[in-house]
Amino acid sequence: MDVAIEFAADIVDRFEEFLTENGISIPRHKQSNADMLPLWQILKQTKDGEGLRQTDNYNLFSAAVAVHDFASKILTIKDMPEFSNILPHLRMLSSGAVYLTSDPPASSDVYNKLIEVYWASLCLGKGINVSLDHPVHSTGVNPDVITLDSKGDAVHAYAFKTIRSKYTQSILDHIQRGVEQIEASSAGTGIVALHLTPRFQISSLFPEGYLFDRWECGVAYVAGAVRAMVTQVVCENGQSAIDNIFIKKKAVGAVLCLAFIPVVAKHPETGLNTFMPLKICVIVKLSSSVQLPMSLMGELYEINDAMQKFLG
Repeated sequence: MDVAIEFAADIVDRFEEFLTENGISIPRHKQSNADMLPLWQILKQTKDGEGLRQTDNYNLFSAAVAVHDFASKILTIKDMPEFSNILPHLRMLSSGAVYLTSDPPASSDVYNKLIEVYWASLCLGKGINVSLDHPVHSTGVNPDVITLDSKGDAVHAYAFKTIRSKYTQSILDHIQRGVEQIEASSAGTGIVALHLTPRFQISSLFPEGYLFDRWECGVAYVAGAVRAMVTQVVCENGQSAIDNIFIKKKAVGAVLCLAFIPVVAKHPETGLNTFMPLKICVIVKLSSSVQLPMSLMGELYEINDAMQKFLG
């Protein structure tokens, strides 16, 4: 997706105004005093003529992609009656949790909650009501987001896990905990969701300079890297061991992988190197006998549509 920087900055500006109206103030980083809404830094660099291909800007761009998209989704649903269910979670921003792609100055547990709020906002944007785990007093037993039917009964459970470690065993541990959470829920089925954006920041997954001839190449490259990263869990532990995790469980034998990745690609119309944010939403099958329910597939299709299209 090609996003004009002025348009993106306008969205973040309106997001800040909305937070202020609701009594939510976002502090600066305690150590660096950096602005937690880094789109302003990118806007300044663009106006000053600084290049977008320099690798030392990668973390800044990653944060900007996530913050812009998060803001746009919240603005899309802010006037809905169901939005009141999300507002308590948004108050976590006051603790500095808006660091969506790097280590937060506050508790990482608080930081991790933002991906759940983001997912809930996508659901609401598609008319899917949700139940969220408590933003502060979570026991870690329940899934983080549960979608509801028209009667308010649980349908699908999503257990979100933010991945930072480069070690495959860490991913496996997160998957196992997510499966246990889904099993303990009232939902009929569910899926473990891995937020991989922080993991990308400590890896060498991109070609030198992060430049692609076409943005579609960037999508294919990142999606392939995500699949390779997750399927390594199967390679190192064996298919039978992975199958046993999902046998007779509510959790489907696959994981939902999410990531916000900035790339530079040649613009299809101008041919100029252009900063483009990729929002990755990929299902990676792990179990040899996995069969995703049509209801879950349909729901994921709608949610991904909201993820890619809603711009506040």
